[in-house]
Amino acid sequence: MAQRRNSRAGRRRGGILGVLAFAALLALAYFAEPLGLSELLDGILGGGAGPVSAIAELPEEGLAVSYIDVGQGDSTLIVCNGEAMLIDAGVPEEGGTVVEYLASSGVDSLVYAVVTHAHEDHCGGMDEVLAAVDIGTLFAPYTGFDASGAFTYFEDAAAEQGLYITVPTIGSVYTLGGARVSFIGPVADWGDDLNDSSLIVRVDYGGSSFLFPGDASDGALLDCALIGGYDIGCDALKLGHHGSSTSTDAEVLDLTDPSLAVASCGLGNSYGHPHDEVVSLLERRGIELLRTDLDGTVTVWTDGEEISVYEAA
Repeated sequence: MAQRRNSRAGRRRGGILGVLAFAALLALAYFAEPLGLSELLDGILGGGAGPVSAIAELPEEGLAVSYIDVGQGDSTLIVCNGEAMLIDAGVPEEGGTVVEYLASSGVDSLVYAVVTHAHEDHCGGMDEVLAAVDIGTLFAPYTGFDASGAFTYFEDAAAEQGLYITVPTIGSVYTLGGARVSFIGPVADWGDDLNDSSLIVRVDYGGSSFLFPGDASDGALLDCALIGGYDIGCDALKLGHHGSSTSTDAEVLDLTDPSLAVASCGLGNSYGHPHDEVVSLLERRGIELLRTDLDGTVTVWTDGEEISVYEAA
């Protein structure tokens, strides 16, 4: 498993920082006070007055993953060698947030857009995304779902843009720049449980790996390994179902063995996400937890060997 270095560059709003720019900002922040450069630094970063414009230049090398702060919902932008994909887009009211984040990151087209399942906190904002940027292939676990109004809006938006919804074959692999994108679940019948219908996505770049389980339960995720035979080990785990205890237990962490976990959740949400027992479990295992409700948008960059963690919120 790749070694991690944890680097944070303050709470910036917007896109993915280029590696050199990121290192320069770290150095400036470190020496600002002793060199009397605090006012200069405040001018560059906007001080504490609020969000500043993103550095839109995307890294030319490596893979960057941004877990976008969309409140109580999911949305993740993945960029590798100039190609981008989006997994989910939050609730309907957060569609504009996602579109703004893509624009600030210089992303005007997506090779892939993925809706993991029909709940509105994942698919609700995707209609705005489809209207705003060019989409190559649009993935979802099914082409229609009458019981979800949000999914119906998504279907209609796709049709308006002339896009077909592709249901990926489990085990299929796609390329994103120099990365591999694999659909590894669900591998078993999910019945009436929409959460367990979630597409489970694995992204590999060199020796670094990222896992995105949507809202799948612990059992559905374990099925990927124990029934499907897929590798679910990863460096960075987006906690299933916003950090719910129904999605992350000791056995899941035994098999995934991440060094970093990210919870995408809203501040003070009524569900208590991430659940205390999950937070405690991660702490006992020495797994770093970042969460969008406290850290804002979280971005991870890797060169395929090491990963750097910093916030872009």
